[in-house]
Amino acid sequence: MKYLVVAFSTLLSTLTSSYAQEAETDQLFLVDGEQQSVIVKKVEPTTITYSFAGEELENVINKDEVAKIIFKSGREQIFSEAATASIPRSEDYEYPAMEEDQGAILPFEFVFDGALSPEEGIQAQEYYYSELMRKPERNTIGYQDIETTRGRLRDAGIVKAEDLRAYDMGEVAKILGVGVLVTGKIVVKYNRTTTRTTESTTVKVDEKKKKGRAYSSEYNTSEDEFTTRVTFKIYDKDGGVLMNQSRTPFMGTNRTSYILTLSYMMKRTPFYQK
Repeated sequence: MKYLVVAFSTLLSTLTSSYAQEAETDQLFLVDGEQQSVIVKKVEPTTITYSFAGEELENVINKDEVAKIIFKSGREQIFSEAATASIPRSEDYEYPAMEEDQGAILPFEFVFDGALSPEEGIQAQEYYYSELMRKPERNTIGYQDIETTRGRLRDAGIVKAEDLRAYDMGEVAKILGVGVLVTGKIVVKYNRTTTRTTESTTVKVDEKKKKGRAYSSEYNTSEDEFTTRVTFKIYDKDGGVLMNQSRTPFMGTNRTSYILTLSYMMKRTPFYQK
């Protein structure tokens, strides 16, 4: 009986240790079916860099050998076409014809005070697209109608900007049938509220008595101040990064100051002529 108790305790300890180790690492699933518990260091356009727990040596693997990664946070990122094929889609789903000289504006990921705000991400997408269409002759490529983009994303099971995390950008290009993808992330943090006091003086004159009387009043105005950071990205049809820049609005501290940065970035893409 004592032997059974010791054996059970040893087994329980081993399982607990194994579970704890797995919870502290990322899970790397290879295309050939192998699964590895690792610590992912970098995910780049064509490679993934990782280390094994307890080791400092960095290993590099081609992204096309990886089916997906489940990060220790619980987030899942899918890479191979075989893996993305398992994502639910309508029964009659098929890839549209590829138009390499056309671009698409994806929903922007919007984070306000640490919380996702999908609606504001959609507003950023709409703003950027409408700015492009104000002077379409300055674009060296055409851009897909924003409703077509949304419809094709929905057909593939992509509803919100954060859903794109599970897809390789090359796969998204195939889903939309375009050669250029524009997207990014907007992070807005509330800083403080500033109150300003303005004093006003009015003088009223009694014409009969030829005397004047001054009346003073004060007006208080409040203004919320925010810090904004915009990460702007452009990908080609294979998921390669054509542009990746981060910027803080030079002027403005309100919640929509990001539009200044989007306008600035738009005029500096490879596809816009000033």
